[in-house]
Amino acid sequence: MTAQHVLITGVSAGFGHALALASLERGDTVYGISRKPPSELLAHERMRFATLDLRRFDDIAATLDVLLADAPRLDVVLLNAGVLGSLEDLAETSYDEVRAVMDINVWANKALVDALMARDLAVAHVVGISSGAAVSGSGGWGPYSISKAALNILLRVYAHEHPGTHFTALAPGVIETAMIHTILAQPENPHHEATSRVQAAGRKGLIQTPEAAAQRVLDCLGALRERYDSGAFVDVREM
Repeated sequence: MTAQHVLITGVSAGFGHALALASLERGDTVYGISRKPPSELLAHERMRFATLDLRRFDDIAATLDVLLADAPRLDVVLLNAGVLGSLEDLAETSYDEVRAVMDINVWANKALVDALMARDLAVAHVVGISSGAAVSGSGGWGPYSISKAALNILLRVYAHEHPGTHFTALAPGVIETAMIHTILAQPENPHHEATSRVQAAGRKGLIQTPEAAAQRVLDCLGALRERYDSGAFVDVREM
């Protein structure tokens, strides 16, 4: 397996941390971004890290300038950082709450991709971590569903505008993270189908560990480029 240069957002915990660790174990050089440093990864000789609050859009390009100063290329960019937002009906969700979710799940990714595309650096594959919620539109997940649907279209637009880079919106399945624990703790609501499905998966022991999900995603990256058009939305469970 050829060692790669991989940029990952949200590496301090959960799925992003697992992606970074799995990539390092495969021999890759990892360029990580998160608000908090992943202390146990920083000692690794092939780990590069920059602290960044992705809500500060104007800081993204300058942070990448420093983080990627010695990067010869980026084989994969994993846009993993994201937030769930409130789990309530849209009528009960404030515009400020929707904006806060969109800022992280969509506009931070726009700022990051724009900064990458402006650099004199080859970027082979950009993968945005999406969700089945982007297409299901289940009740109770309004801001999250809207933001992931917007992310899918954002990456499809970039696929047209940057034909030299392959773009994929990838739903990785249900993963045991702080986000999922929030969903599991919600009271039952027959109108919130997605919450009910996740809770059922939890009762059946069908939720992936971050480590297993990370291996699954990294294993499928080659197939995403070979079998799917740039800009496609792909659910890993249907590959």
